[in-house]
Amino acid sequence: MNEDSTYTDLLIQYLDGELSGEELESFEKKLAESEVLRGELENLALAKQAVRRYGLKNEISLIHGEMIEDMKTKTLPRSPVRKMIFQYAFRVAAILIVLIGLSAVYQYLTVTPDKLFTENFHVFDLHETRGATGTNIENAYKKDDMEAVLLEFRQLKNPQAGDFFLAGNAFLTTHQPAKAVEAFDSVRQINQSHKTHIFEEDAEYYLALSYLANKEPARAYPIFEKIHADAAHPYNKEVSAWFLRKVNRLQER
Repeated sequence: MNEDSTYTDLLIQYLDGELSGEELESFEKKLAESEVLRGELENLALAKQAVRRYGLKNEISLIHGEMIEDMKTKTLPRSPVRKMIFQYAFRVAAILIVLIGLSAVYQYLTVTPDKLFTENFHVFDLHETRGATGTNIENAYKKDDMEAVLLEFRQLKNPQAGDFFLAGNAFLTTHQPAKAVEAFDSVRQINQSHKTHIFEEDAEYYLALSYLANKEPARAYPIFEKIHADAAHPYNKEVSAWFLRKVNRLQER
């Protein structure tokens, strides 16, 4: 057994309160002298919490029982088997915690407006939630012909809230975020002046995405924050606390 493995065994015993007397005193002295050892202790402690929190301990106990039944012919003592199983579980959990943590930190540090927009933008599905009304702009939208949507939109003399909303999605899809901002903002203004609610919450979410695409996270953040705080908002689940934190980082740069 190598030195690292020996210390890992001692760390597990230390966490389990199995060390005492001179052995405990000697090991605590090593902990005080070694930053690496203290780091491993912290990882194992986190791993132990994870095992308990997510119910892995029960699963390990089942595996332990199966191994005991399978290994009875080998007359292995119970204590070493238990230690081996939990030592392995703690190591795996510790590695997972570190990897997940590093991945999260990397995503947080490398986030950009374009990346965050691309990961979260999906074209609004008119088929699923709005049905067919037969207008030219809606028919073009349902065919996923965004250039035709914009052509129809430009020919409208008096576009309504729904027309602006579909045009906003078309502008986003064709990489024209500044025009998308204007379109979605027009939806909000029309609703406000006419006291209507056509595509109101949809436009709110897509306006915030348009600000991201247009590299204006500071304008997107308060809208996303409002959506996140409103559990009844249809896009609430799209704006998680982690997503909001990344937008906040962008606006603080």
